[in-house]
Amino acid sequence: MKCKDVMLTLVFKCNLKSSIIECAQLMRDEHLGFVPVLDEELSVVGVVTDRDIALRVVAEQRDPATPVSAIMSTAPFLTCAPDDDLHELEERMARSKKGRALVRARDGSLLGIISLSDIAQRERSAARTGKLLREVTRRESVSIIRQ
Repeated sequence: MKCKDVMLTLVFKCNLKSSIIECAQLMRDEHLGFVPVLDEELSVVGVVTDRDIALRVVAEQRDPATPVSAIMSTAPFLTCAPDDDLHELEERMARSKKGRALVRARDGSLLGIISLSDIAQRERSAARTGKLLREVTRRESVSIIRQ
């Protein structure tokens, strides 16, 4: 199976000047946990996650009118090409502990996104999906145990 077989091509995004509140409202309205941030040339320069908003806005009591550029996560991003093998991407997701990947064209433009849920919905092997989920989330369970 190829990455293009599971990627979502309807990608909601924001730009560097979008406010945190605009991004959060987009996430709420579209049921998203991850939004790419594009520059003027439409290149991905960052991503905003629901976790970024919780830790960098709410916990730090920032103004919701602040631009997303102030709180976004920046590179390195987990990326793949549409024709990349999905199982190879799954292995990279597990190693990097990342639950999402940006699908890029040869010129670097954003074509889509692949998340763990996209893989789980299309993967024929529940055991393989379970293993990937365990590997990606391992860092979270370890930090909870240490506390």
